[in-house]
Amino acid sequence: MTLNTYISTNKQLRPTQTDISNRYQKSDKKLKKLQSKLSKILADLQSRIQAEEKHAVLVIFQAMDAAGKDSTIRNVFRECDIAGVDSVSFKQPSKEESAHDFIWRCSKKTPKKGGITIFNRSYYEEVLVVKVHPQWLSAQNISLPLSQRFWEERYESINHYETHLNNSGTKIIKFMLDVSQEEQHRRLIRRYETPSKKWKFSTGDIKESKRWSDYQSAFDGLLKSTSTLNNPWHVIPADNKILMRLLVTEILIQQLQKLDPNYPVAPSFSDKDLMLIKELLSGDILN
Repeated sequence: MTLNTYISTNKQLRPTQTDISNRYQKSDKKLKKLQSKLSKILADLQSRIQAEEKHAVLVIFQAMDAAGKDSTIRNVFRECDIAGVDSVSFKQPSKEESAHDFIWRCSKKTPKKGGITIFNRSYYEEVLVVKVHPQWLSAQNISLPLSQRFWEERYESINHYETHLNNSGTKIIKFMLDVSQEEQHRRLIRRYETPSKKWKFSTGDIKESKRWSDYQSAFDGLLKSTSTLNNPWHVIPADNKILMRLLVTEILIQQLQKLDPNYPVAPSFSDKDLMLIKELLSGDILN
């Protein structure tokens, strides 16, 4: 079984937890050691990308509530240099953001060359949550009812925008963390019952879970319409967080290795510069 198995296509959008469980036949302790090793490999690639300043990398995470986006970002990127990695979480759009096109607020946060930016949710909310709650589009002065063509045009806009980013030197890696409703409910209960996690609990998450089938239909629509050859979706079963993080890290390493990032060639030094370096190495510079 290869990593390509998990790239969404119109033939296979949602791999199951069983599909990845056989990939890692080890104890949790050994899997956590493997995660640490892979995170260090990812950090080395991030360091090379940062130094080379040739590519920008945009990593997008979409998921239902409690799927594990925050903890995945913390664990997967834990060894990376925080100076080279930005994480942006998109909440409900502000009045100013709603007054612009639906990609505008995310476009402002895309990475510069040499940087990795992580989107915790993204412009995909505009074909996901608002598809379940179309009345929220009134903040954008969009009239209801909406035709199917409206959503098709938004998918097309996203695909064109991502092609533009690709052509401008930005590598896009997209993950959909696919948690089951049963596991989501278990995690919401743990949030409510755990003092250190209760601050994250919201009854709004319960209300949204009641629209589960609507959300799954919206996810299927965006996966089918925006998983392209250059910018595919990687759909990761998310009920087992350890396996989910491992697979996310493996895919990131695989994709970043394709960029073949390298440290820049060391500059040439003049004779005066070499004398200064000699003083530094000898300790004479302290005198």
